[in-house]
Amino acid sequence: MNSIRVVLALAVLAPVACGDDDAEDDSSADTTADDSADSGSSTTDEPVPEAGPLGCPADESCTIVVASQALDDRVEFFTARGSGPAYRGAIDLDLKPNPAGNNEGENLDEPFGLSVDATGLAILIGHYPARDNGSLVVFPHDMLAMYEAGTTIAQGEFFAGGAFTSAVGAVELGEEEPIFMLRHPSGRLLVAAFENDLFAPETEWTAPGKLLVIDPADPGSVGARTLDDVGGASCLGAWSIVALDDAMDRIAISCDGDEGAAVLDVSMIGEGSVVDAAAAVGGCIADVPSQDKRVRSIAPDGSGGFLLVEHNTIADGMPGRLWRYDGECTLLGMGSFPGTLFETRETVLLASDDGPRWLMSTGRTADRGVHVVRDGATGPEICAKLTEIDALLVDDDGGELHPYALGLDRAHTGLAVGAGPRDAVDDQPAAGRVLWAELDAGVDPCASTPVVEVTDLTASGPAVAADDPATWRRGPNVVYVQEYGP
Repeated sequence: MNSIRVVLALAVLAPVACGDDDAEDDSSADTTADDSADSGSSTTDEPVPEAGPLGCPADESCTIVVASQALDDRVEFFTARGSGPAYRGAIDLDLKPNPAGNNEGENLDEPFGLSVDATGLAILIGHYPARDNGSLVVFPHDMLAMYEAGTTIAQGEFFAGGAFTSAVGAVELGEEEPIFMLRHPSGRLLVAAFENDLFAPETEWTAPGKLLVIDPADPGSVGARTLDDVGGASCLGAWSIVALDDAMDRIAISCDGDEGAAVLDVSMIGEGSVVDAAAAVGGCIADVPSQDKRVRSIAPDGSGGFLLVEHNTIADGMPGRLWRYDGECTLLGMGSFPGTLFETRETVLLASDDGPRWLMSTGRTADRGVHVVRDGATGPEICAKLTEIDALLVDDDGGELHPYALGLDRAHTGLAVGAGPRDAVDDQPAAGRVLWAELDAGVDPCASTPVVEVTDLTASGPAVAADDPATWRRGPNVVYVQEYGP
């Protein structure tokens, strides 16, 4: 039986529910974090599960897209390539039931960050057991394999009396908004915790973020590095988390509360206790010389540095900026993008022989979509758009959908896109989509489109019923590409 190759692709974006102070405020989250060659890879000799939503027959190749429907408290599974039904099923994570779809007060659970290893599927739940206290939940492969593909695993199967059953592992993290995750080659999980109330005004986002270190082999202990003094500076409101090299010796976290990014040395994160490993993390701060801006989207550049995206907090037509730094927090270049683009939600590095290329999703303006960025002669710049995706950025009734999350397969020949409504309504249905685009890796996306074909994976799933919140897709806020086989 082939070994598991856990590759790519956590791409995370918070739903509009997180801190949506008003219709004009850009307070939905976005992040890039994945288990790819760009941010570390995971390989194990453990057998591949053959059944269940993450199953793949022995000696075959399968590409599975896992999507967190964060606002709707559900995780869904789809087949992008290979064996298995197109719709593979779902996990119901509505732990604090909201039968009318209303997530006010304590009714929001919000599954977010995803990661898979030989043990199973790890999910960060941003607001369980409380609005200001998140958890990590692990569904073992042997448990998932008990369910036929296409089944919705009801929360009553693993959650009863206000607690998880012994069938799953759960760790209460005791932190606010711990929703962005990266798996370190040591097997430990790195979690960026925002540590501020996204429902409060941004002027109140003054608490430093945290880097959490969790060892799945010892989930009862959580290490925490408060990012209040990183090389003499702070990282308020830690957001996206990405790896800067294949060995994952260094990571970068975007800092939305004080406009910048933290570069952290995590080369020893697998040594000793998680508490000691977290306490030993050092680094530097790359400070963006702006105030009152949105600085969340970050991606590696393939050379040990990163691209950081800045834009205004409202769609006022002002241009955004693209900042490129090296791994020592030194500015390498700056470029801009037009004010017709807004709310950069996700940025991922795309392998190219023509120099660094990134894919960047934007929303909340007419020119929403997936754009291509390159490092130009005068700094980072937008050079093209994947226009083939635009045709599917509408729902079945013709309503606009806006791309949230992006995730690439390990060869960068497949792209998953999560798209939802511009402003999801707390108690109204929406029919977001999870798309899959086949890409030609030999094409420079700045010169010619790499898109070969685009498929709506959600067309294979249950239809959205206006009177059934369990079917709503108000924003596929995370897409994770799981691959098995060669």
